[in-house]
Amino acid sequence: MSAEIFNKTRRILFSTANNPTKGFATAYEWMEKTYKKNLGPKGYAGLMAELKFYERFGKEYMLTIAGDMGEHADFSGMYDKEITRFDVTTNISFKDFKDYEPYMGDGIKYKIALCDKNNFEVIDVLELGFNKCNCGGYLIPFILLRDQHYNSKGESTWSNDQSLMQICTECSEFSELNSWTHHFLYSPSEFASGLPDDIDFNEQTKAVETYCVEHYKYFRREFREDIMAVAEHTYKITGRKGEGYWTFDFGFKNKAVAEEIPTDVDTGLI
Repeated sequence: MSAEIFNKTRRILFSTANNPTKGFATAYEWMEKTYKKNLGPKGYAGLMAELKFYERFGKEYMLTIAGDMGEHADFSGMYDKEITRFDVTTNISFKDFKDYEPYMGDGIKYKIALCDKNNFEVIDVLELGFNKCNCGGYLIPFILLRDQHYNSKGESTWSNDQSLMQICTECSEFSELNSWTHHFLYSPSEFASGLPDDIDFNEQTKAVETYCVEHYKYFRREFREDIMAVAEHTYKITGRKGEGYWTFDFGFKNKAVAEEIPTDVDTGLI
């Protein structure tokens, strides 16, 4: 499928969807009966996701359809009273933070609308308009799940702190922005220690990752929607005598910025 075919089909179907005498029902019918074969699987999935997003959020976000003018977005609109560009996708792994970086300096925010590839329903709207560090890098927000508290007698209080952190993609400087305390919200290593002894390494790894993803979604929903990762503070041993350093161990990173988040940062005790 060529870009010319895709863009021509896109114009036809969005014009149909916006036509009061035809609407989305006709656009979807034409897609299935006429255009699906010519678009191919990738083009079909991409355009269906755009149509579904536009139908669901067109009025709420005051969306206008972006043309093929190099702005690297499918729609423009308003989100939280700010001008925002939206890029719609069914696979976040194909989206690279570096693709958006040249467009992020003009004050207009970018968001990626992630849609289910099976039914094209919107799963999540991801923030990519990160603040800039003094060094020129971007400050990526993440959640640090800390170990549980113990009282003066060494007894657990069954509570843990969680810190909202940010880390620079270039200089690796980090800082704490906020913190909370929850009961029974363990650090990933504490959660892993409570798993059955008879599960194998792969099962344990998957369980810990699922645990991190669940709390990634919780903190994004409840506190800050642009959180991009979950980590814990661990000591990394580098020598036989216990030499090493404290660092962030990321149990989950959003694929949109996974390669941009620094690893093996010597944090010291924090």
